[in-house]
Amino acid sequence: MLRLVVKILLVAVCCMQFTAVTAQKRKSDLDVPSTVVYALPKTILNVDVVVEKKIRKVGPFAGFSEKYIGISPKITADEVKWNIQSLTITEKGEVDPQHFYKLTSVENYEPNLIQLTPEGLIQGFNMKAVDVANEITPQSLQEDVDFEIEYGQFSIDPNLLTKKDTVFKVVETDTAFIKVPELKELAFAKSIEDKAKEAAHQLFKLRKRRFKILTANYEVLPPDGKAYEVIVRELDKLEKEYLSLFLGKEVRVLETGHFTYKPKATDKGGVLFRISPEKGLVESDDLKAVPVRIELNNLGVTSELPVLPVDPTVVPDRLIYYRIPGQADVVISKGKQVVYHKRHLISQFGKIFSLPSQVLMHEGYSLEFYPETGAIKRISKQN
Repeated sequence: MLRLVVKILLVAVCCMQFTAVTAQKRKSDLDVPSTVVYALPKTILNVDVVVEKKIRKVGPFAGFSEKYIGISPKITADEVKWNIQSLTITEKGEVDPQHFYKLTSVENYEPNLIQLTPEGLIQGFNMKAVDVANEITPQSLQEDVDFEIEYGQFSIDPNLLTKKDTVFKVVETDTAFIKVPELKELAFAKSIEDKAKEAAHQLFKLRKRRFKILTANYEVLPPDGKAYEVIVRELDKLEKEYLSLFLGKEVRVLETGHFTYKPKATDKGGVLFRISPEKGLVESDDLKAVPVRIELNNLGVTSELPVLPVDPTVVPDRLIYYRIPGQADVVISKGKQVVYHKRHLISQFGKIFSLPSQVLMHEGYSLEFYPETGAIKRISKQN
């Protein structure tokens, strides 16, 4: 019995020693300073542009327009022109690889109270809520536009003409060779002028039928006003198609593009994108296309801000770094035509400052940043 009691006491003592060692180890882990790494942002410019593609095509019967319909065509050559309809620029913060910083725990403050974006940009300290970043939704424009001009699409007559001709075939008889007449039907394609004459004839027939409907010059008329509207609208559509065979056609198509420009600290601009007559919007490295340039005019709003001296006794990882962004006039032009001119915040054009992390030791205080620029938004006391 005595041996059993001794064994139980030995086991209890060992368990107490193990528990004390574990607790001491956990306490020592808490005493080790912890560090978090965050980044300040640099500004990138997201450019969304809408361009208009204007296509002008000569009608296949343009050479016979004055002869058969009495109108001179205004479109005399095929051409494609591109014009910028609208252009918008939005600023967005991106991790600046040259400005990563670390913050180590100090006294009673732990850096796990720091709020970061998914990319690692600083958002704030001791914040209760995290702002949601704005998302850019590019405009989507799609139009199904037919710019081809083909007479065969709406011709009501066959493309071949037939002609009967008499040919003679030599036949051998018992006494001689004789020529026997034979009637044959020959088919051949219509000439371009034949097609133009035929199209002009159909054009005037359409106009005549529309006139008779509008003047109620038919024995059987449409039953109601809606039927009148549909019939006249379709006749107008057919007339435009026939007229395009002589006068040509002009079609306008809208296209969209998205480009990103990343300014450097000393950047003054460059080629943003190019416009190709064949491909439309293309990247800046397509040297055959017309360039659209971006110009950044740094206003130097932070150039006179003094950089305050840092206490040499303060360890750098005990400081909180922030940015005061610069400003720039952003001008986008195509040749001599200015299509955009507006002022924007550019983080890279500003300066970086710091403040001691002791400001966070006060209970209930929070520090919030603009994640797009790295600037301080507010220092507030929570209720």
